Amino acid sequence: MKGIIFAVLGGVFITLQSTANAAIGDLIGSWQAAALTQGTGFAAAMLIVWITGDRSWRRLNQVKLHYRFGGALAAFIIFSSITAFHRNGAAVTVSAMLISQILATLGMEKAGWFGDRVLRLRAPQWIGIMLMITGILCLSF
Repeated sequence: MKGIIFAVLGGVFITLQSTANAAIGDLIGSWQAAALTQGTGFAAAMLIVWITGDRSWRRLNQVKLHYRFGGALAAFIIFSSITAFHRNGAAVTVSAMLISQILATLGMEKAGWFGDRVLRLRAPQWIGIMLMITGILCLSF
C-alpha cells in the first residue's frame, strides 16, 4: 500500500512540476527552466540527505558509470514536458507521458531488462493499453 501512495504522490508532483516548468519556461526559456529545476531538485535532495543523516551516497563508486548519468535524462524530460505543455495543454501532455511510460516499461519488461521474469501480455492488457491511447486521442481532438 505504501508503494501505491508514493506512486500517487509522484504522479501529483510530476503534474505540479510540469505546470511550474511550463510557467518558468515562458519567462526564461525551456532549457533554462530545466537547469533551474534540476538545480533546485539537487539542492532539495541534498538537504534531505543531510537532514536524515543518510551516508549511503558514499557508495557512489559502486554505481555503474552509465547509471550515474541517469539524472542527465531529466533535462530532456523537462524540456520535452515544457514543449508539450505549450503545444498540447496539461491533460494531453500528462496522459501522453503516462502512456509512453507504460509502453516503454512494458517493452523493457518484455525484453527482460528488470530481471529474469519476462512479461507476457494477454488480451486484457492490450485492450487496456488501446483504451488509454484512445482516451488520449479523444482529449486531443
